[in-house]
Amino acid sequence: MRRIVLITGAAKRLGATLSRSLAAEGWDVVLHYNYSRDEAHALSAELKSKYADRDFPVVQCDLSNTDAVLSLFERLPEGYEVLDALINNASTFNSGTIEETSPAFLRKEMEVNFEAPFYLLQSFKNSFEKGCIVNILDTKITTNEASHAAYLLAKKNLASLTQMAALSFAPDFRVNAVAPGPVLAPPRKSDDYLMKVVGKTPLKKRVELSDIASSVSFLLNTSSVTGQIIFCDSGLHLL
Repeated sequence: MRRIVLITGAAKRLGATLSRSLAAEGWDVVLHYNYSRDEAHALSAELKSKYADRDFPVVQCDLSNTDAVLSLFERLPEGYEVLDALINNASTFNSGTIEETSPAFLRKEMEVNFEAPFYLLQSFKNSFEKGCIVNILDTKITTNEASHAAYLLAKKNLASLTQMAALSFAPDFRVNAVAPGPVLAPPRKSDDYLMKVVGKTPLKKRVELSDIASSVSFLLNTSSVTGQIIFCDSGLHLL
């Protein structure tokens, strides 16, 4: 049976891994991007070369533009108008303490990291008869670390929304989340920085991109699970 999933931020990093993994499982993947046009089209061509019987359409949307987000499902390519799953993966990750956070900065971080997933989740429920949603969070939602205050507050809100929507949208829709730990070095940070974080985890193990993809796959394919947050973080959330 054909299954269609839309992944936001699908062109690079974790999004590209999720796209490849779900394509390998047989999903038709709609690849969302904002600025990474070339990478999105290259990934679409790569997947098409491996799975010639399927297409992997590309859609552009600025997730900080609420009107564009609200109309995204109305602009899906022909043949992909009905989705079975949505993965809210795209995010911005900009540093700034509470004291340093301006109104404009807070607005931008909230728009992409919380408001866009909120409106996409809402539109998914209002547009389709059933389906599954997976939100990508951050293991630091269990902390009050303030180095990326606006980002983390947005992810904390998204975690709460995950469970609220799971209850509200049942029984026809399932809503879950994955909270990754140290998997990739943040932009402008080196692998040395990442490995210092890894060394602080109980398992002393870097989280593999494939581990996160497996967690997402589990949530998509396990029909009795909703409202759950999988911490795929080598135990970092326990500290």
